[in-house]
Amino acid sequence: MSTATADPPASPVQSLLSWWYALHPMYRLAVRWAFIVACTAVAFHDSIASVIRVTRNEGVGGYVWVVPASAVLVAIGVARRRRTELPIHDRQTDIIVGTMGLVLAVLVQSVLVPRFALYFHLLRLDLVAMWLFVLSSSIVLFGLRPVIRFGWVWALMFMVFSLPYYLSVVFFGGGKFAAGASTLIIAAIGTGIGVGRTFKRGFIGSVAAWGVGFTVLIVIGLFFNSAPVWVYQQVPGLTAISAVAVVMYFQARRGVPKRVLDRKVEPLAAGQVWSAVPLVMAVTVVLTFFPLPGDATSSRLSPVAPGRPVVGQPLAAPPGWTSTGYENFDWVHRFYGGGSVLTRQRMTATTGDPRFDKFARPRTLVVDNIVSEHPFAFEIYPMRVLYELAEARISPLQDVELGFGVKGILYSVIDDKLLITWNGLTFGWRDSNVGQRITVFAVDNHEPDALFPTPSDSMASTLRTLLTMLFRGNAVLSEDAPRFKDGELLTEFGRALVATQFRAAGSR
Repeated sequence: MSTATADPPASPVQSLLSWWYALHPMYRLAVRWAFIVACTAVAFHDSIASVIRVTRNEGVGGYVWVVPASAVLVAIGVARRRRTELPIHDRQTDIIVGTMGLVLAVLVQSVLVPRFALYFHLLRLDLVAMWLFVLSSSIVLFGLRPVIRFGWVWALMFMVFSLPYYLSVVFFGGGKFAAGASTLIIAAIGTGIGVGRTFKRGFIGSVAAWGVGFTVLIVIGLFFNSAPVWVYQQVPGLTAISAVAVVMYFQARRGVPKRVLDRKVEPLAAGQVWSAVPLVMAVTVVLTFFPLPGDATSSRLSPVAPGRPVVGQPLAAPPGWTSTGYENFDWVHRFYGGGSVLTRQRMTATTGDPRFDKFARPRTLVVDNIVSEHPFAFEIYPMRVLYELAEARISPLQDVELGFGVKGILYSVIDDKLLITWNGLTFGWRDSNVGQRITVFAVDNHEPDALFPTPSDSMASTLRTLLTMLFRGNAVLSEDAPRFKDGELLTEFGRALVATQFRAAGSR
């Protein structure tokens, strides 16, 4: 007589796993995404806080909120299509590719972000590292094949890399309307991806998004022109994607029942992901040890200003100096917002000083000042962006106290092409929502026809500088042994110039 043996009772862990794998794929999908979002928030909390600060200061960099919002809307459209990839996966390949991406994210955050500290807001490489982190985490938690199915959505999310966006804003003329028009590029591409089951359908959706977006943008510009820049960026773009996608959805399903989920939800390709969770958590912890660059740019503004800065107005010359003429460059509004003007003055000493010229010849300095209603733009476009300094080497910055609570930055510039050395002093202030940045140049050639850095409305020089720094490193564009031959001259002049502006403001 045989006796049946009962199976041993399942352990609590086995019971929990059985319950977990019995859940609907949508719940497991949501839990995995919640884990990725939580790890991203921890690893890049400084970056998220920085984007919030940019948006609150009405910087055009606030456009990045449109990118993930657009990606979610586009991903919904892509997810509605039938799955076409084979229902197979190779966890070894997923882990290898995902690990490589996570390591690359760490390298970008730890190496490239500090290397391009001066252009931090112009490039936002920290957001590129965030994109790599989310992409790689998705590969190890969902599998490579499902991620590839949403490949165009991931390509859309790469638009958090800010340089192309800023170039388009400059191309469109600068200002809030140009910032909104540039964001419509994201909306048009995203709409084409989301509704593009065929090339023709995607093209129609993209063109329709342009039309809807520009209509909303024009309405905002005409009737709500005082709205903050984030309204110009986010409302037209997200409205265009949502409106066009909904209209094309109903148009394609005329006479067909409309349901939220009108197809079977396939099981997750990568079922066993427990070994990947510690990997993502470990990289999250590593990324928290790399803070963002501090205030390393030449854009620090004093919170105390000598009255409200006036656009296009030359500065009052300090005692012992005479303003010998000035000119305005209004093209800088493409960088620093509508109404911004760069005013260039030449100031010459009334008497010579043997300390600054062995023949006691009167020295001439060039004073550039820019007034902008969007002071945060000074952080996006530092001093180097405005001048043809692609082959110049710039020394480390030195802090200088200029009085009245104003702090300046002193630096030396060596132009290997012109074989000339400049010393520069940059400082500024802001009053309410208006900021002013002042840069003073002294050249080691004391002749009247001496060459000074020339303002340029082209970013070609900046792009060459960025490529040089990327492939050859910071050292090739840095001067480690600077000579501040005119450091004392600029410091004395800067203090006198600051004092003159405050006294002139007090007498008005």
